[in-house]
Amino acid sequence: MVDLFIKHVLGVGLDRPGLYGQTSGYYGTVEQQGRLTLHMHMLIWIKNSLTPQEIRDKIMDPNSDFQKAMVEYLESVHMGEFMTGSMESVKQNIAEEDHKNPSRVPPTETLPEPPPKKCDHSTKSDCDQCQKHISWWIRFKRTLDEILYLSNRHTCCTDKNGNCKARFPRETHPETVVDPSTGALIMKKGEAWINTITPAVTYLMCGNTDVTSLLSGTAIKSVIAYVADYITKTPLKTHVMFQSIQQVFER
Repeated sequence: MVDLFIKHVLGVGLDRPGLYGQTSGYYGTVEQQGRLTLHMHMLIWIKNSLTPQEIRDKIMDPNSDFQKAMVEYLESVHMGEFMTGSMESVKQNIAEEDHKNPSRVPPTETLPEPPPKKCDHSTKSDCDQCQKHISWWIRFKRTLDEILYLSNRHTCCTDKNGNCKARFPRETHPETVVDPSTGALIMKKGEAWINTITPAVTYLMCGNTDVTSLLSGTAIKSVIAYVADYITKTPLKTHVMFQSIQQVFER
């Protein structure tokens, strides 16, 4: 799956850009949790991308269209809310679907539905293929929201002081804005209890994903240190591994 992600989503080894642009480099490491589930932490470098300082300088230029283009790009691959409504409305939609079909399988346990072939003309109401494509997009949004609700919604785990260990809830922002004093981009985020994601990636993976754009030198250093920590982490001890396996079979 990792090889497929690198090839088809990042576009590595292909004669076309990946989902985020042309990938110039990547590095990932797989973490094994105590319950033996695996997940990957990956850094991606985009070809011809600017440094955080260069981005700041261009964003602060009042005569440049860069700010608008940058925001449009980031919002196209980086979102922190549901696509069809609030968390409560998504919860209600899922409950209604379960009531209609109690035996249905949730999208986190199935493969994603591929899109139909798109027509080579503008959308027409009398074109069957166009209508199939519109219907698929509606299902895509509802499916994505259900995946987010089932796998990305944070259930709080607190420390001894009552603080969330994962630093939830997160700040929300109704729209993407630029701090005029620092040039920092404050990204649009509608839900406090989910991380930011790329819709296409979450839909393809049918499970929990987390995508963040590193827009400052501090963020870049922090994430590199975070990934490096997993690279050098001591492997799971044998007795802990067998204890985890035993717990799985006892459930």
